[in-house]
Amino acid sequence: MAAAQDGRLEDLYSQYFREVLAYCARRGSLDDAYDAANEVFTIAWRRIEDVPVGDAARPWLFVVAKRVLYRRHRSTRRFRRLVEKAGTGPFHGGPDPETVVVQRAEYAAVLQAASQLSIRDREVLNLAAWEGLPHREIAEVLGCSIAAVDQRLHRAKQRLAKHYHATRSQAELRHAAGGERS
Repeated sequence: MAAAQDGRLEDLYSQYFREVLAYCARRGSLDDAYDAANEVFTIAWRRIEDVPVGDAARPWLFVVAKRVLYRRHRSTRRFRRLVEKAGTGPFHGGPDPETVVVQRAEYAAVLQAASQLSIRDREVLNLAAWEGLPHREIAEVLGCSIAAVDQRLHRAKQRLAKHYHATRSQAELRHAAGGERS
């Protein structure tokens, strides 16, 4: 029995580890992502009988990853508050992965626009765009209906486009103003 469970975990790990790692990495540092992804599979190992069989395992793992990341972020926030209360000064982490990777103006404008979105909008867009999940699996991860996912995704895209165009317009005005000074 235990050998079958270990074999199932190995199959899950080999099939989904990279996707879970990528999900975690896009929401934090790469070092933390490895720890979080490994924690996801530790939970899967402990609860192997709860892990759905087949394609349903993927969204189950993403739900676990979402919860693991939430717990880790909450713990980090608590630690930062504790450090600040202790009077050792504010805690400054390293730059976000986006800050390090994104260099071109187009990407900066998209990131600026996305930063103005709510957490809910960013999450549904990330699940669709970065993770490539179909709406059915997004619904499972978010705990809502497919119709709700359709609506949330549509509205999030509209808000992203609105913020993007506003960001690009501001950048063009700054560029034009800078060009007139030269």
